[in-house]
Amino acid sequence: MTENLAALVAVEAAAYGFDKLFSYQIPQEMLPVLKKGCRVIVPFGRSNKRVQGLVFDIIKLADRDKLKSVLSALDEMPIVTEEMFHIITYLKEHTFCTWYEAVRTVLPLGLNVDVKQAYSVCADLNTLNLDDFTPMEQTLLRLLRKSGHQAQINALLDYASIPENKKIVLSLVDKGIVQQEDILKQRVKEKTERMLQLCDRIDFTGVRLTEKQRPVVEFLEQMGCASVKEVCYYCGITEAVTRNMLEKGYLEVYQKPVEIEAVKKWAVSSPKDIVLSQAQQSVANGILKLCNTGLPQAALLYGITGSGKTQVYIKLIDAVLDAGKQAMMLVPEIALTPQMVGGFESLFGDHVAVLHSGLSVSERLRQWKRIQKGEAQIVIGTRSAVFAPCAKIGIIILDEEGEASYKSDSAPRYHAREIAALRCAEHGAVLLLGSATPSVESFYKAQKGKYHLFTLEERYSNAVLPQVTLIDLNEEEKAGNFLSCSRKLQFELSENLKNGEQSILLINRRGYRSVVQCMECKEVLECPNCDVPLTYHKANGRLMCHYCGYSHPSVNICPHCGSAYLKYLGLGTQKIENELETLFPDAHILRMDTDSTGSRLAYEQKFSDFAAGKYDIMVGTQMIAKGLDFPKVTLVGVINADQGLFSPDYRSPQRVFSLLCQVVGRSGRSEIPGRAIIQTYAPDNDVIRFAARQDYQAFYDYEISFRKGMLYPPFCDICNIGFSGLQELKTRQAADEFVSRLYQNAAGFTAGKLTMRVLGITPSPLHRMSNRYRYRVLVKCRCNEAFREILSRTAKAFLNESSHKNITLSIDINGQV
Repeated sequence: MTENLAALVAVEAAAYGFDKLFSYQIPQEMLPVLKKGCRVIVPFGRSNKRVQGLVFDIIKLADRDKLKSVLSALDEMPIVTEEMFHIITYLKEHTFCTWYEAVRTVLPLGLNVDVKQAYSVCADLNTLNLDDFTPMEQTLLRLLRKSGHQAQINALLDYASIPENKKIVLSLVDKGIVQQEDILKQRVKEKTERMLQLCDRIDFTGVRLTEKQRPVVEFLEQMGCASVKEVCYYCGITEAVTRNMLEKGYLEVYQKPVEIEAVKKWAVSSPKDIVLSQAQQSVANGILKLCNTGLPQAALLYGITGSGKTQVYIKLIDAVLDAGKQAMMLVPEIALTPQMVGGFESLFGDHVAVLHSGLSVSERLRQWKRIQKGEAQIVIGTRSAVFAPCAKIGIIILDEEGEASYKSDSAPRYHAREIAALRCAEHGAVLLLGSATPSVESFYKAQKGKYHLFTLEERYSNAVLPQVTLIDLNEEEKAGNFLSCSRKLQFELSENLKNGEQSILLINRRGYRSVVQCMECKEVLECPNCDVPLTYHKANGRLMCHYCGYSHPSVNICPHCGSAYLKYLGLGTQKIENELETLFPDAHILRMDTDSTGSRLAYEQKFSDFAAGKYDIMVGTQMIAKGLDFPKVTLVGVINADQGLFSPDYRSPQRVFSLLCQVVGRSGRSEIPGRAIIQTYAPDNDVIRFAARQDYQAFYDYEISFRKGMLYPPFCDICNIGFSGLQELKTRQAADEFVSRLYQNAAGFTAGKLTMRVLGITPSPLHRMSNRYRYRVLVKCRCNEAFREILSRTAKAFLNESSHKNITLSIDINGQV
């Protein structure tokens, strides 16, 4: 007698409000092959839509149970290990995501498949008696009788694409007239760039073009071809316009292969060739001692910029590999991976695998499979690389561990540090957090003995920290200098150009001007979809919103009062670039921001060119501030250190301090001493003074005292509950109802088990974005099991109410506030 078994499946299409593991009957022919950890295709919902799922368990099924059946299995062998199941469960319970959102995060995108239905006629339509069918079925059958084979398939697809008509198609499937087949397409594609060109068969002089289509034609007539992103940026349009022009035949699209240039190798060819200083060797020995215990350990390596933390990492990884284990090296930015990968490949060869979002889907899948098969023992990547399928981890390193990019801002909202700690506990491995500016939370744990603390207080190879000068911009303006570069900075830049040395300038805002204001009515030109000022981009001559992508040609007349007295205020990377070109016409200037690095490999190429000496000055946003090593850089300038200092987020002082210290640390990393100039309107601000002195301990003492007094992490957890909707009043009311329900659910818990303080409902710092109004509730709490339980129960009840169907809910623990 065969067993009657069911699979517990996490389903891709389930919303959080009713998400659970769904039971599906396993057909007898699948019993020998279907296992826990395999992906399946299952019918879901009232329409029985075919969706992906992952089998979490196989259970015995009572005969009386009537369940839908698994339709097909996608894997012959399980692709999810027990360790990965533990991580998925952790994500589900701690980040308030659905089961399948957690599954999708753990697995590479290339493993996913798109499930589409295909229909074909499987009966002789001419022999059918139409009176046996409903009027709607008769209409479809008459249409099919008139059509050829391919036309029948197209007609059925068109019919089924409309929800009301799909029932008619499925009814004919049930009656054996139409056959339904699932088409599975794996989401794998090579690294290419979509390019657009004008259709050469069309004479556009006689074509009536819309206001948005005309600049596209003019731009492509001038350029010949361009990427989709370039067309959208320079013409101020969205991709919807290009799609419409493709449908009309005005444009042609083709895929341009993206060539990956070889990354720069390091001078040494073996990790054995690296000689550590006495301080570095002492740190390496201490951490290796932790590795040799075979127990899960956590350590913090605090080392000033240029102290040689990377050399210590290499020695540790080499020792871990010698012990037959694997190592992970996480970096906060994609921009840092080329330099890191090039060095590691020169040392470890094919043992290195790379995982980050800049790779194509197919390349990420290839790298993932290399790791899974044990062909790569070292994994380098950004946040998502923490899920790499390593079977025997010896060490996980988070470089610049205090960076905000290690925290995901979309579901599941996890922190890479927490997942890394979970994996180290599973493998008995060491978690090493490294930074010149550790997060306050991590340094606090190190001070309390929860982390082992190691320090590097001197720069490697006798290099010294740069000499830092603070410039008061108020005094510059009193002296009549209204340029973005102070007189001192201009002088130092000219000296560097004379000496053939390189300079880096930081301005953490892209665009040309950040605000356009009317001097008559004082109104600021804002995005019509968001509560933010429009930023002027000189490169395309447009006012742009950096949140929703809205774009409008620059204006000379105020749209509010009609005045011609408009003033363009503020600074951006494009303005600094333009100013430098005027001040130093012979200098080669490189601008680095998301506008100038549109393609996936642009970071790599531009940083490589700068390292090769093709540019004299690099001006950019925060992407140029961390982890990069350019020996010829002897001057760093911070255009405005005050940016971000007065943000409502309690972490803003830490972010500003870290950014300033990191960018200053790019200077003087070789034998030539470096200088740094920090320009500010608040030279007496404590955070800026600490950064100028590179004094992390003083900053930490100042910040931990503030957080303790105000009860911020690490002395509590902060839960940010967000609400967004198209109608402001209903969104606010929904937030009120959520808080009331949260209090009701909390009433049943004893005080010892549940500790929380609801701070009230407030508009989000960006109150309206993409025409959706946003409110938030901040809760100071201990994010223990009791709190997570009542929060999850409240969220599910809230989302299941029909009155909240147009409200989007988000829950983030210790994220940005």
